Amino acid sequence: MMSSKTSLKTKNTAILLIHGFTGTHYEMVPLEEFLVSKGYYVRNITLPGHETTIEDMAMTKWEEWVKYAQNQLEDLCKDYEKVFIGGLSMGGAITLYLGANNPHIAGIIVMAAPYKPVDWRMLAVRILPIHIFFKYKRNVETGWEDIDSLKSHKSYGIYPLRSIAELHKLLVRVKKLVPRIAIPTLVVQSKNDLSIPTKFPSWIYANIESSDRELKWIEKGGHVIPKDAGRFQLFEIIEKWLENKK
Repeated sequence: MMSSKTSLKTKNTAILLIHGFTGTHYEMVPLEEFLVSKGYYVRNITLPGHETTIEDMAMTKWEEWVKYAQNQLEDLCKDYEKVFIGGLSMGGAITLYLGANNPHIAGIIVMAAPYKPVDWRMLAVRILPIHIFFKYKRNVETGWEDIDSLKSHKSYGIYPLRSIAELHKLLVRVKKLVPRIAIPTLVVQSKNDLSIPTKFPSWIYANIESSDRELKWIEKGGHVIPKDAGRFQLFEIIEKWLENKK
């Protein structure tokens, strides 16, 4: 469950990429290809319940997402001296979770990440009766500027309510873990992101334990930063940040 792209081991550094909620590894491919071109080994994973069927998504627990990402991280740590994690949206939340629990890794890149539940209605979903298990909510893409990229964007397009409840459980835990993050952290957010409140990246930046932290704002594009109009600025920011971590 990962992209087939790899790079030659020209550097003893690996980067684990994690996509967002109901999304696919394809939304991370532009960033993956850029990093590979710079000589990094990149593992662009697909989380359990994604890129199969919406029914699979609805049956997947938040612990499965985290466990799969943790296993991939541990596998990379066997072969590489330095391992970074880069995550988008829910993938960014998982990145925060892993960053707090794996203080030995080289650093994390957090893109458009919710650090806590975005909407109080997420809690309401957790206590709804089981008979609405398979009712879905439309996933409206917001903030896109690169229309051609939007046309090729792949996701389920709908939100299983049970999966929203699992996401809520994950984010409740992430909020408690953020102050424990002591490794180098790059926080990136688009100014035009209509999905994640602009106070979220500022809160993450202010509350992590690490003194080696940066907060960068993307001028163009919306929520899906690695694929939208702000991706080239993102690439430049990440390249410079990684160079400073050698």
